[in-house]
Amino acid sequence: MKIRAIAAMATIGLALAACTPTVPSRGTSDAPQRLTFGQSVDIAAVGARVSALRAQNGLTRPLAHSAPLQAAAQAHADDMARTGNFSHTGSNGSTLTTRTRAASYNACFAAENIAAGQGSVQQVFVDWMNSRGHRRNILAPQATQFGFARSGPYYVLVLGRSC
Repeated sequence: MKIRAIAAMATIGLALAACTPTVPSRGTSDAPQRLTFGQSVDIAAVGARVSALRAQNGLTRPLAHSAPLQAAAQAHADDMARTGNFSHTGSNGSTLTTRTRAASYNACFAAENIAAGQGSVQQVFVDWMNSRGHRRNILAPQATQFGFARSGPYYVLVLGRSC
């Protein structure tokens, strides 16, 4: 029952946070960059899923959605979809650290999971939870926030805690 209450609170909070925010672009233009929330991805449902997985493993505080982590996840998912480069290193040499910094996120902790080819978000999480490293990231007690994106067959989850 406690897990249901936590998941429900996370879903409500994430639904309110899932509006399409803007963040300043670090490119040559001063115009804000409009964030997307992936391709048919329900951010509130993803947040509830991650928080429920964490609660099942003793981490009862739900993760909050972060627009900067969302931007970092979406940028990487879009890059992988555009180039076909399935890697934690972007086609321009970017890393998780450089992507979170570019999104104006000051990380004291950051972790990234990537996946490709699964038919559903549910299957992505099944696969991640069956992988030691990906599971470790999802269950990292240091994480307090997340961003999740899909572009084509590519999925990216970025977990973090800001300083």
